[in-house]
Amino acid sequence: MNNKDEGYLAHFLFPELSGDKKIRDVLKRAAPERICRVKFSEGDYAQDICLQVYKDKLQITSIKEADTFSYKLKEPDEVRRACYYLLNCFDLTDEALTDAPALLMPKRKYEELRDKASSYTLFFLSQCLTAETGDQEYSAKLAKVLKSHTADGELRLCSRHEGVWKLQQASFMEDASGGWLVRVSPEASEDWIIAVPLTRAQLCSIFYNWVLLT
Repeated sequence: MNNKDEGYLAHFLFPELSGDKKIRDVLKRAAPERICRVKFSEGDYAQDICLQVYKDKLQITSIKEADTFSYKLKEPDEVRRACYYLLNCFDLTDEALTDAPALLMPKRKYEELRDKASSYTLFFLSQCLTAETGDQEYSAKLAKVLKSHTADGELRLCSRHEGVWKLQQASFMEDASGGWLVRVSPEASEDWIIAVPLTRAQLCSIFYNWVLLT
């Protein structure tokens, strides 16, 4: 990977660690077809992983200093199990996406409400989201997960096409009532998020298909 691509991807994938030697060493490997960072936490379970996807293998490297490891996977079944394991999901069945409204709102406003969710009442948070999205029913459901989620994670995805890297960013939250995927604009000049209800098994299936490009 050339220095320009290395710096560009480091800034997107690891904004708080982009100058770290370990990150530089990971990104200096042969250029992959796709690369992503997966962060996920649920109770005592936590992962912070860099995945580099090549034509014939998947390279997985831990970013956590206390739990450093790196290994390669080549068989589709191994790759599938790894994609589900990283998100602490043991339901390997594919779930079809359901028809549910997508909530669209400004990214800056969403981040403000997300950061203040713990100090707001559920009713007030729901009202604030409804004012932004225009959807009262699903805004109330999103408010509940924002305020009391028991699991959360983030995906930062990079795929290369004709020498140009395409960036995608999303976060995931879940409580006892269900989960939400929040797609975030990766460009500073854009100001939007799209939130959709999603189970963890559905998220894992989408992630696995992205790794395989299917």
